[in-house]
Amino acid sequence: MRRRLLFTGFNAFGQHNASNTERTSGRVNALTEISLPDDSAGKIILALSWRYTAYAVGKKLWLQGLLVSKPEERLEVHASEEIKALAACDAHCLVLLQSGQLYKLRAELNATLQAVKLEAPSAKRNIFGQAKEADEISITHIACGSHINVAITAGNAVYSIPSCLHRFPQGSWRVRQLECGHEHALLLNGNGDVYSWGNGLRGQLGHESLGVEERPLLLEPLAGIKITHIAAGGWHSAAISAFGDLYVWGWNCNGQLGMRVMKPDGLLKEPTVYPLPQLQDLPACCAAVEAEADVCAPIKAYAGSRHTLIQCSCGRLWACGWCAHGQLGQQPSKLAYLDSFNAMQQLPKDCDYNVVCGPWSTLIALSE
Repeated sequence: MRRRLLFTGFNAFGQHNASNTERTSGRVNALTEISLPDDSAGKIILALSWRYTAYAVGKKLWLQGLLVSKPEERLEVHASEEIKALAACDAHCLVLLQSGQLYKLRAELNATLQAVKLEAPSAKRNIFGQAKEADEISITHIACGSHINVAITAGNAVYSIPSCLHRFPQGSWRVRQLECGHEHALLLNGNGDVYSWGNGLRGQLGHESLGVEERPLLLEPLAGIKITHIAAGGWHSAAISAFGDLYVWGWNCNGQLGMRVMKPDGLLKEPTVYPLPQLQDLPACCAAVEAEADVCAPIKAYAGSRHTLIQCSCGRLWACGWCAHGQLGQQPSKLAYLDSFNAMQQLPKDCDYNVVCGPWSTLIALSE
């Protein structure tokens, strides 16, 4: 099996080895094949910040980009065991090992892996006000944004690292997916229910009222609809149902919801914030006849700071939102944003791929 990485978007700090990066803008305007810092065999795990990229293969981890003072700086560290997941924000990268142990790696040269200590779910503080640490907590999911760091344990405890926010029932209740925007988090469970918490002042939580939710709250507008995939952008969110329906909500300042920014007359703006999930249709795909429309149904959603990508079952990728840095790939228009879904460059057929969105970039890992 051959693996390839395709990148498009902001690359001013040499986060990726892309030869066609524009010198003045630091952007890559089309999906371009890039190389890994190391040719080690194994599964690639990726996480993108605006100023660096984190790669992991086996026990090895690299950070590449602007770490201290100049572009193309690189840090390599080795974990004690195989790395399971990464989550990157401006200041640090969270590193989850296969054993369930969590570490933090600061985004700077000479940094080392630091173990993250979580408080016990019902932590009591000693006479000095210090919380007791939890014993041998196994973590299953991690995610982070500019102002939020989240971990989920095997016991269904939700952490705003290092404090426990909430504990869901154990047993049949399980976490399927965890995503973070800049200030909010989304959680999808095995039953297809979506929970959200964090800052919702731009409607990114999907609740009727705008505000801050300190603990996971069921997204009532989607209750009863089995959701199979979720995405959290900077200040917007998306979800896909088992029926192939796409729902979007939150901030639409650059068309990242696939909805018009300006009214047809071009003089007045449409609403910028959509606090409740909106059912969104994609353009006709692959000339599929109506009877076979499910062949091109949405199956996965991905989101950057202000852009959104939707993967269909036929393999096509649709994109909308801010594209000033080339994060939507090669587009016919030179506009700074696209407020409707447009097809990205055609990907090679007969290949599996996974998409990772950074704040201002998009990276696709292909397996051929």
